[in-house]
Amino acid sequence: MITPKIAANQAFTQLNRIHKYDDEQRQHGVGGKKTSPTGGDAVDAVKTQFSVFSTHPLQQFNTEFNSVVKSIRIADQAMAEIGANIEQMESEVQMFVKQYPPYPPGSEERLQLLNRFAALRKQINRLTFPPDPFAQKIIGDSAGGDKAQAWDVTIGAKTLAGAIRRQPMHTGREGVDLPEMPPDASDQDIADVQAALRRAWETVAERRGHLADDAKMIISQVEKLA
Repeated sequence: MITPKIAANQAFTQLNRIHKYDDEQRQHGVGGKKTSPTGGDAVDAVKTQFSVFSTHPLQQFNTEFNSVVKSIRIADQAMAEIGANIEQMESEVQMFVKQYPPYPPGSEERLQLLNRFAALRKQINRLTFPPDPFAQKIIGDSAGGDKAQAWDVTIGAKTLAGAIRRQPMHTGREGVDLPEMPPDASDQDIADVQAALRRAWETVAERRGHLADDAKMIISQVEKLA
C-alpha cells in the first residue's frame, strides 16, 4: 500500500530529478546551440505521482492540489509557446542579417519579415491570457488586475506560504521586454533586435525554471503534511 508519505516522497524525488535536467536544458548546448526551455514534464510527473491520492481517505486536499497543478501546467505550456515564438523570431532575424546585400526598404521580403515579427509579438501577448484564471495571474500583465507578486496556496485547509510567484511573460518591460519593429525599421534596428530576442529567450527559460521551483516547493510542503 502506498502511503501519503511515500507518494509525496516519490513526487518530490521525480520533480527534483527533472528540475535538474531543466537547469541543464536552459544552458547552451554543444557548439553553442541552445535548447528550448522546458518545465511541463516536471509538472506532469508531479500530477502523475500524486494521482495515487485521488482515492486515499487521508488526502482531502487532492482536489485543491490538482487545481494548483493544472494552473501551473497551463502557465508553463503558454511559456513554452512564447519561447518557441521568440526562437522563430530570432531565427528569421538572423537570416535577414546574414543576407547580403540586405533586403532593401520597401521590398516584399523585408515587409514580410517585419509583418511576421509583429504577428509573433502579438501572439506572445495573447498567450499571456490562458483560459485558466490563476495561470493568467502567474504570467499575465499586473496592470490588468492583481498586482501581487506571489500567492499563498491553500490545500486541504492548509496554507502553503509564498508557494507561487508571478512570472510575467508579456512583451513589455516587466515581461520579456521585446521591442516593436515598425514597418520602416532600419537595417540597424533589425540587427539590434537580436540582442533583445536573446535576452527575451533567456528570461523565458529563467522564469520557467522559477515556476518549476515553485512546483517543487509545493511538493516539499505537502510532504510535511503527509
